[in-house]
Amino acid sequence: MRVAETLTKCFSMVESITSMLHLQQIQAQMTKTALDRNALAVSKLVAFSSLSDHADLNYACSILIHTENSTNFMWNMIVRGFSHSKEPEKALYWYSKMTNSGLSPDKFTFPFLLKACSRLFNLGNGQQIHCQIVKVGPLNDPHVDSSLVHFYTSCGDLDFAQMVFEKISHRNVVFWNVMISGSARNGRFKEALGFFHQMRLADENPDEFSLVCVTSACTNIGMLSMGKWVHGLVHKSGFCQVVLLGNALVNMYGKCGSMDDAFKVFDEMGVRDVVSWGTMIDVCAIHGCGKRALDVFGEMERVGIMPDDMAFTSVLCACSHAGLLLEGEMWFNRMSRDYRITPKIQHYGCLVDLLGKAGRLEEAYRLVRHMLIEPDAAVWRSLVVACLFHGDLCLAEVAAGWLRRLDPDDTGDLVILSNVYARLGRWGDVERLRRGVRKNPSCSSIEVNGVVHEFFTWDMLHPQTSEIYVLMNHMIREMRLGYVSNTSHVLMEL
Repeated sequence: MRVAETLTKCFSMVESITSMLHLQQIQAQMTKTALDRNALAVSKLVAFSSLSDHADLNYACSILIHTENSTNFMWNMIVRGFSHSKEPEKALYWYSKMTNSGLSPDKFTFPFLLKACSRLFNLGNGQQIHCQIVKVGPLNDPHVDSSLVHFYTSCGDLDFAQMVFEKISHRNVVFWNVMISGSARNGRFKEALGFFHQMRLADENPDEFSLVCVTSACTNIGMLSMGKWVHGLVHKSGFCQVVLLGNALVNMYGKCGSMDDAFKVFDEMGVRDVVSWGTMIDVCAIHGCGKRALDVFGEMERVGIMPDDMAFTSVLCACSHAGLLLEGEMWFNRMSRDYRITPKIQHYGCLVDLLGKAGRLEEAYRLVRHMLIEPDAAVWRSLVVACLFHGDLCLAEVAAGWLRRLDPDDTGDLVILSNVYARLGRWGDVERLRRGVRKNPSCSSIEVNGVVHEFFTWDMLHPQTSEIYVLMNHMIREMRLGYVSNTSHVLMEL
């Protein structure tokens, strides 16, 4: 009876742990009463020190090492804790120790390991885990299967992800979401829409995450008609007040060219967070409506939404697109002075772009040289382009030198550098830089009657190529009538 009472009291104490200090006190009491040999009680200690808000994984490992009869549960908690930590590679290390200790993994172990491999983008180790899953035998566990598909999409191997996906007989909305989001995340937006249509044909109802992913895919390929259809499905499914979906729809309409629809969705949102406001400001910026973007930002302040660093990025981009230098400088200064937000690289980049467009090149250069953080290639690139536009070739050469030091192999930057040398008449350097440089072909797309048409540079694959080139040549001839060319910006030796 006394042993049973002691166990009951011990379990009650373990369940009430609130901090690591409290845990250590209870562990000392367990050691004193010989309850540190009770697997269930020790498991509770390992779980708290691995997964709680006050977790100390090193301490959890220490408990495990000094436990004589460790269980799968204890090891799984350690692996799980590290898979979510800043050191996911240690999940693989402790899994190795687990198998070396004689214990075999179970259906709970594998999802944590695959999570670690996904975060590490470690395709090789993940494939080894996949082999072990096959070796253990068919687990028929949805968590293992979805973790496998998610792992392959996270590592960019969509073909293998689809192979695993197609072998799963018990697909639910989670599996479809993994394939849709994985395709979109890897830039294969048409495939994301294809999986969404397959899900609908399989009579699987989408949830809000499905709709956010497919809306994002529509945004990235500019498919407005499909986006409108998804918007209708949002209404039909009863997800109108989901903030994340509202933000995605505002973004979709704005980037597909329909600012009025973007404002309509924004105005109809019952709840709007700081991302909602920032997205609406972004839409205004994309459409060159800088003043309207500032009005939205002012309204955000009036309703009591505290802007974050992303909201300031949006408003500074809006000022940059519209050439609102005074307003941009004001908000850049207010960001740190009134809101105590330390400027990040994107904020400096917007201000450098603003100063460059206004022709205040020396001031832009001083800002870059005295930034509180190291300027990246994008900042120097912006300054180089501004110097070329305004004809300050000396400063362009200085900025170009910094740009080349930061990223000497970027083909786009090499072209910018060669343009600088061309303006300086250094044709030998132009030839040297451009020799062997191959840029990825540019691509544009347009939606016509619900079909997205993509065009690459010198594209001859479109079925209407002949008609398109005839019309283009006609337009070029029309534009040349009465036009006198200006060769001052020709960046080739004539």
